[in-house]
Amino acid sequence: MNSEYSRVKSIRRPVSLGNRSQRSKRTKKKKNDEEKTVGSGNQKTLFFRRQKNESNPEETEAFANICRCLIEHRWYHGVMPRGEISTLLEDEGDFCVRKTTEKSKPIVCISVKCQKEVRHFPLVFENGQWTLKNLIKTRRFFEVVELLNALVTEKISLSGAILVRAVPRPDYYIPHSDISLICKLGEGAFGEVWKGSLKRHEDEKVKKMEEKSAPGLPTGRQEGLSEKGRSKLYVAVKKMKGNATKAMTEEFVMEAKLMRQLVHPNIVTVFGVAPSEEPLMIVLELAANGCLKSYVSKYQCPMDQLMQFTADAARGMAYLSSKLVIHRDLAARNLLLGSSVEVKISDFGLSSSGKTEIKVKQMKVPIRWLAPETLEEGVFSTKTDVWAYAVTLWEIFTRCQSDPYPGLTNQQAKDLIRGDGLPINPPEGTPATVVKIMEDCFAKNPDDRPSFPAILKRLCPDEDLAAYEPKSQCSQSQSSPAKKSSGPSAEPLSARSKRPARK
Repeated sequence: MNSEYSRVKSIRRPVSLGNRSQRSKRTKKKKNDEEKTVGSGNQKTLFFRRQKNESNPEETEAFANICRCLIEHRWYHGVMPRGEISTLLEDEGDFCVRKTTEKSKPIVCISVKCQKEVRHFPLVFENGQWTLKNLIKTRRFFEVVELLNALVTEKISLSGAILVRAVPRPDYYIPHSDISLICKLGEGAFGEVWKGSLKRHEDEKVKKMEEKSAPGLPTGRQEGLSEKGRSKLYVAVKKMKGNATKAMTEEFVMEAKLMRQLVHPNIVTVFGVAPSEEPLMIVLELAANGCLKSYVSKYQCPMDQLMQFTADAARGMAYLSSKLVIHRDLAARNLLLGSSVEVKISDFGLSSSGKTEIKVKQMKVPIRWLAPETLEEGVFSTKTDVWAYAVTLWEIFTRCQSDPYPGLTNQQAKDLIRGDGLPINPPEGTPATVVKIMEDCFAKNPDDRPSFPAILKRLCPDEDLAAYEPKSQCSQSQSSPAKKSSGPSAEPLSARSKRPARK
């Protein structure tokens, strides 16, 4: 096969340091500096030999440039974390190339599946050439593709690992060059949200992305397209902040991975992720009417529209619960409004999937949306999302004029949440159906709270609930690493926090 995924295509024959005649053809002397020109096609990058004990910013910039040149190869996966790469390498000998850090310095490494585990081999780049650290001591290559070609064709063992098949990037990887940032919309704990535009390509890749759009989302001419019709699509871009740690990068990518699996009219659609270089970006559907919190506080929404918001949110949460997804940060600030002013649930930075209950040891969260069992034991479940939904209803029917528990400190809010009565009273003028739902959702015993499909049935009696039946059940708990929410009044939460004595 000629595909670069089964056999890496060679641009030049491998070059050995011991072959002076070949090396001299690639080397030119210029005054006191020794220069090397390396490239493929019309692209060339200049490298300078580093003198002993001298820093060389030109070589650092050259390294960044050569990494950008790697983007043209589909076996290069950019800054994707180890966890995500491990899911892509399935068979023995599957491999890819990615960018990571070692001792706070950027490096390129080969990740390969070997004996049912993924192993990682850093590449060394010095004096304009590439080699493998402590593995191929006498061979240097002017391009990564040459090194890979030698490893594949000569079946060179990397401590027992043999490279067989280069795994291409998934279709949902989007090049940074296809994304243009227009204006900043907001900022969170780990990233910023921008309005941007995405280049449209008349190929199967874009068609597949459009087919993943939520039902009801147009796939033809959409609001915001340029006059040419399909050349540009306005999107929301979640951009990771600079100098991110590996843990932050992994959480950011996991959020994108989770959201890609969710396809529903009341869930924000993810078009793809841009991991080929920094900063990482998630490309999302642009909510034409912004955030629900801002919308209801700005406009005099009639009661039937507020009821629509409550039903849309319940519908989206019923879908999430059917997929065993725990949102963990449901609030009016995380509800967006589409072009038809329909609710779209967003911000899955704290979410988890595959379990009906999880426990965390410590995290920073907005206290005022938490259920009693979360404060007491660090437990999150679909039923804690139900509690947060009731708090969100309070926000909607007060038209988001303030955060919950206005005028109270976080400690006073905690005392009410842990108390025996309703933690917060339904706003005046709230429809009786919603009042009853809020009262039931505020039950202290999680088992006494209604499910989201049951809530939706009470709001929309004619709704077909067959689509919201869980596909599988899993009652086991799992531990979750500490995470941080960008919501208001966030403060550290410790599991097993002691309940204060009542007066």
